Amino acid sequence: MRPMRVAVWGLGRHAITKILPAVSEASGLELYGVCSRNGRSVSTCSEMWKCKGWTESAAMLSDPSADIVYVATPIGLHAEHGKQVLDARKHLWCEKPLTGQLQNTLELLESSRRQGLSICEGFMYLHHPQFRQLSKYITDGQLGSIKSIGCRFGIPRLEHAGFRSDPALGGGAFFDVGCYLISAIQALFPEENPNVGYANIITRDESAVDTDGQAVIALSNGAVANLEWGINCAYRNEIDIWGERGSVFTDKIFSKPADHIPVFRLRDTQGEETTEYGEANDHFVSMLQYFRDMINDLGATEAERSRIARRAEGLDRIWSVFRS
Repeated sequence: MRPMRVAVWGLGRHAITKILPAVSEASGLELYGVCSRNGRSVSTCSEMWKCKGWTESAAMLSDPSADIVYVATPIGLHAEHGKQVLDARKHLWCEKPLTGQLQNTLELLESSRRQGLSICEGFMYLHHPQFRQLSKYITDGQLGSIKSIGCRFGIPRLEHAGFRSDPALGGGAFFDVGCYLISAIQALFPEENPNVGYANIITRDESAVDTDGQAVIALSNGAVANLEWGINCAYRNEIDIWGERGSVFTDKIFSKPADHIPVFRLRDTQGEETTEYGEANDHFVSMLQYFRDMINDLGATEAERSRIARRAEGLDRIWSVFRS
């Protein structure tokens, strides 16, 4: 297979430090170009990575050599930018969440299906061996019937919050970090249709955007997932699963450096603790290679559309319960 050429749209810190290196390293991909209204960033990145640079998105989208556009612009722009990418008949890979509105997400999914293009959402942690190992503790029956799941993801105040503090650009804790938690529950229990029993989305200290929240989700087997997320708070990044025959706790589940060795703290029925270790991995590279392989697999592409839709529906249910 020839390398697929990727253009990265948006050159914030995350794109520059995580996405550009991962595209360059992933097999089957070529970093073809970068696009931003910030001419200095375009010049710096295109020179560093020896790729094309655009300050006008129309020029990028009309370039016939670009196969894929990775959208790394603010969340509030994803719906419009995603539509432009698909209308230009290019594969759409996008930072999470795909959009901030269920209807917008469903429209992009249908457009990609109609045009035979892949569409992918950048939940990188799902492609890390740590998450697969965590999932295996459930599926192999080691923990027995699951009683509860606790997920927490919170980050300290950012010195340069950028779009994250702007409601018009999709800022706020729910879309920035809360979306990880519902994606984790759905990935760990893929056959479930979780029921949101409680949801609270909070705005503190006269912030222009929501700063934290909680949700309680009931699964059909009687298990309960307690989700907590926040910004401008002490760092938490963990998941704790309690079953009838054991429990497991691991941290840095959602975000971690490439050299991080995951640690799993397991307890048996008597509370005796043992420790197991996972393997280090650059989950951005693994994610992009998975996306690349998906392009030639219609079944995998449709399965990804289904996962994106379920995640969007889960986020929408949390909003709906909160507003009711």
